[in-house]
This record gives sequence, structure tokens and C-alpha cells, in this order.
Amino acid sequence: MKSITFYALLLFCVFTLQAQNIQQRFIEVTGSAEMLKAPDEFTFIIGIQEYWKEEFEPKKEFEDYKTKVPINEIESQLIKDLTSMGITKENIKATEVGNSWRHRGKEFLIGKQIEIKLVNFNAINTLISKLDTKGIDYMRIGELKNNNLSNYRREVKTKALLAAKDKASYLLQALDETLGNVISITEKNSDNLFWQPAMATSNVMMNSPEYSQVENEKKIKLRYEINVRFEIQ
Repeated sequence: MKSITFYALLLFCVFTLQAQNIQQRFIEVTGSAEMLKAPDEFTFIIGIQEYWKEEFEPKKEFEDYKTKVPINEIESQLIKDLTSMGITKENIKATEVGNSWRHRGKEFLIGKQIEIKLVNFNAINTLISKLDTKGIDYMRIGELKNNNLSNYRREVKTKALLAAKDKASYLLQALDETLGNVISITEKNSDNLFWQPAMATSNVMMNSPEYSQVENEKKIKLRYEINVRFEIQ
């Protein structure tokens, strides 16, 4: 009885090993898809920094700079200007505070970053044209948002998956083979949401037409890649 049981077990092991040695025919491809969407909300960043009043007076040299305009005064004036344009204080916040390199014999110039929540890119042109640029170090677009991103993600991922299926099909058709069932699906990038924020912009550039045109074209870009392995029938 024991010998029969041992023989059956041995036979089962042999069959198992043979099954493991059978090579499965498959094709593995990567499908990709992307989508551009306009944001329905975005952050506009304004960098402010202390400055010397004498900077803006004619015939003044660096050695003559003595009257520093404090950061609190610059921030208060900026917020006042922003609220006069219809931007509520709830949509304005300070996110960073720091200091720039100190010139020999001079005090540090403190800087701060102000974030403004906006919904319309045209508001940028209004800000640029109306703000007093004294004390403003740079302006740029920050984060872009869209309330329907979860739906757009599904749509782009579905398109990437279908692109993988289409690619595998025409590759196999060229070899007179037939596409089989899906073996595995793997996302190469779980969340590839990105945009191209503007470079830090100097006071000289802020009023240029090129600046306005570039900023108004900012969009959210969703891109996904999915690896799919199919059986070859």
C-alpha cells in the first residue's frame, strides 16, 4: 500500500515538473496615451523682497542705499492691491520666508513668497498691469488643478490599455499569429500628472507680450503607460 502511495506521489511530481517546463507563448507591449486639459483653478506665485528706496531715485549709487523698505510693508501693500482687484484674502497666503545674500556693510534683504488662488488666466494680465513692481522679485505660475482629474485619469488609462491591445494585434498579424487572452496588466507610472510652470520672471519681463502669451497657454498634461502581456493563440 505504501509503495502504491509513493508511486502515485512520484508520478504527480513528474507531471507537475513537466507542466512547469511548458513554455507559454506570449507577447508583451506598452501602450501609452496622453491628454491636455485646461485647469479650472491654479496658483499664481509672487515673490516679494525688501528693497532700498534709493534704488529708485535718480543718480543714486549702491553706496547711497540706506532706507530699507521692510517686508511687512511690501506684503501689506501687495495684499491691499490684490483685494482691490477683487481677490479675497482667503485666496492669498504666504508660503515661504527667507533672505537673500547680504552685501558687505548692508543688512539682509528678507524675501517672502505669496500664493494667490485664481480661476482665470486673464487675471494674470490684470495683476501684471496694475501691481506696483517695487518689491516684487518674480512672478510665476504654480500648481494647476482640475476638479475632474479622476475621470480624466480613467479615460487616459483606458486609452493606453486599448493602445496596447491594438499594438499587440497588428504586430501579431504581421506574423500570421492570433492575439489571445490577457495574462497581466502593469502600470508603468501610477500617476503621471505634470505641467510646465513658468520660469521665475524678472520685473523687466513681466510686462512683455511674450510672457502673457506663454502663461495663458498653460494646461495640465496627463500621460500614462501600461504594460500588457497577451497570450499568443
